[in-house]
Amino acid sequence: MSSKSKPIPDSFESVPSAPSHVRIFRVECSPYWWTRCFVNGRYTVRSTGIDAKKGNKRDAYAFAKQTYQDALINVRANPRSKVKSRSFAVLANALVVHEKTTAKKSLYLNDKGKVEGFLIPHFGVKNIDEIEYGDLVEMMEELNKKDLAPATKKHYLSLMSKIFKYAVQEGVLKVIPQFPKITGRLKTKEKRDYFTKGEYTSLNKVCDRLAKEGVKVRGVPITEEMRLLNKFMVNSFLRPTDIKVLKHKHITKKNGKDEHGDDVSWLALRHPATKTTAYEVQAMPSSVEIYDELVQFRKADHKAKLEAAQAITGKDKYGKDKRTKALAELEGSPYLDPDDYVFFPNYKNRTTMMGTWGRLFRKVIEESQLETKTGKNLQLYSLRHTSIMYRLMFGNVDTLLLAKNARTSQGVIEQFYGAHLTTDQGRKQLHSFVDRPNVRKVKVGEP
Repeated sequence: MSSKSKPIPDSFESVPSAPSHVRIFRVECSPYWWTRCFVNGRYTVRSTGIDAKKGNKRDAYAFAKQTYQDALINVRANPRSKVKSRSFAVLANALVVHEKTTAKKSLYLNDKGKVEGFLIPHFGVKNIDEIEYGDLVEMMEELNKKDLAPATKKHYLSLMSKIFKYAVQEGVLKVIPQFPKITGRLKTKEKRDYFTKGEYTSLNKVCDRLAKEGVKVRGVPITEEMRLLNKFMVNSFLRPTDIKVLKHKHITKKNGKDEHGDDVSWLALRHPATKTTAYEVQAMPSSVEIYDELVQFRKADHKAKLEAAQAITGKDKYGKDKRTKALAELEGSPYLDPDDYVFFPNYKNRTTMMGTWGRLFRKVIEESQLETKTGKNLQLYSLRHTSIMYRLMFGNVDTLLLAKNARTSQGVIEQFYGAHLTTDQGRKQLHSFVDRPNVRKVKVGEP
């Protein structure tokens, strides 16, 4: 720091939930809060860019914490030294870098998030040979405060074990400490809530009512699209994240015969994988009518926007005619393009789309009072659960085939969805017989 940026002595403040050496302070030549931390024998000093008088001090605290975490992650051993670094931060970060090229992307990102988000900030600048059983117990106590599932806690312990083994492999550690054990039933085996037929009907009726009333959530109206999206989800086995990537070019209408030999049409979906596999999804026959209805909705919506644009008057701040600009934007592209997203196509930022959809859905759920009446926890994922449960309850589908079509595993179907299924619901299947044609017995010696 120069003499002009000399710290004001009485301005130093400790940052809550951070080591004592992580502080924010004022300097004489700047209106902003500054932050300082001491990592690996040197100070890291940054301006937070947050005005000390007008800004929110909590934002300055958050910046200071992030600066500290970044300093830990970027710690490197002295290249001139023959002794490899024993810093936990260095070794944890090195393992993550190693996994980037050797492990699955999902595992790498999961471990990276846990290392940077909790493990490095928790253990700070400790050397790995200073971490003992008691430190690991203390880590688990901190995780218990976050109310995490046992499976997540086990993942943290497994990740710590990998870091210790990596340290042994690098020759900086000889003995791995004893690890605490996690007991208790995994939360991931609990039932997942779905809509019964009556609840599903109520949900869609509320969507219709709110759309007619012009109800908005944060300025975004609930339209007929919400009801169509509910129905499409329940008839297509999709995850909410699939809607995030689904475009019209991923949808193909197919024709064939049903189990009775009658003509039938359905939609085949070939959108990119959002979690695991990318099997072609065979949607239910009802999906054809739902999709056609959506196309008509898009036509009507586009026509309404054209009429609204034609009624615009005045000029913008650049002196250009607002009406001409609005019409050009609408008439310059078709109302339905193969590269358009199927639902909420006006949201190019699909993360924003997911947040908007979630808020609209929550409003519908609140208005329906279904959670209050049933005690269920109904989320966007409940639409997928409903789709799979209806096949288990009302269909005669092999769970392996159902799992492939839903882009999941048979084990997940049995653990997550089958937990709701009762023997009474499957009674007709249990009591049914398969009609087999008479087969003539072949005598010995006949070809």
